[in-house]
Amino acid sequence: MTRTGAYCCAIALAALAFERPVLTAGIKETTRLIIDGPALTGTIEITDPAVLALSHVYQGAFIGPVATDPDPKWPRFHVTFDIQALEGVRSAAYVVHYTMNPATGEEFIREGVADRQRNARTIVRTFRDTGWHHASAAWSSALNARLR
Repeated sequence: MTRTGAYCCAIALAALAFERPVLTAGIKETTRLIIDGPALTGTIEITDPAVLALSHVYQGAFIGPVATDPDPKWPRFHVTFDIQALEGVRSAAYVVHYTMNPATGEEFIREGVADRQRNARTIVRTFRDTGWHHASAAWSSALNARLR
């Protein structure tokens, strides 16, 4: 190969490398939360990076220990997680139900029966996917600030 040919090959390879996006950055991260429920007049959309970092579906840090069933009279909310996938953002990739004790502020989450199939296409947690759990304090605080 001539010096000019090698130079042209190097330029072509460099151009290809810069043309292709880096796909691994941000993959599996939560890109948006949407909160809705009968107690709300509309949906709440959260794109704050600090809240999304607490909401990483695959890390599951928002899910606390197992809890007893909360009072069914407490307000209920659906929290929908959009996540970044290799092929783009997957809307409603994961959904949980969220409630809180109005007297104590204690928060609970659970996967709804209707959401299990959808959630299982994203992640299966086995021991965490049934029944109510406490929500992590940091995650609850971030959501509650927006629910007020």
